Amino acid sequence: MADVSPHQSPGTPGQRPREALQRVKRSPDVPAPGAAPVRMTPIAAGGTLLWTIALVLAWSFREELAESGREWWVACALCGVGLGVIGTAAMAVMDRRRLARHNGGDRASGTRNDRT
Repeated sequence: MADVSPHQSPGTPGQRPREALQRVKRSPDVPAPGAAPVRMTPIAAGGTLLWTIALVLAWSFREELAESGREWWVACALCGVGLGVIGTAAMAVMDRRRLARHNGGDRASGTRNDRT
């Protein structure tokens, strides 16, 4: 590695980073793969469950939290539970719509696209 300049990477002898970038830019564009289908409802429900646990713990220690000036933790956990419920409902609707689109119909409107 004694012959490698600071502008050269050890894996590409004689090639500068800008030259490598130009070579990559000239290569044919390969489309990016689609997003992996992941159900979001369990993830949102898990987060809501964690906020609920935090609310129960904060509520049980509210006197100690008030003495130390951290009584706002209960309100924070309550907001987390509320937003988590809203987020879980939104994710359930999105998951249902994506599943209906994937299956070829829209369950919300009661129509199906698989006519024969």
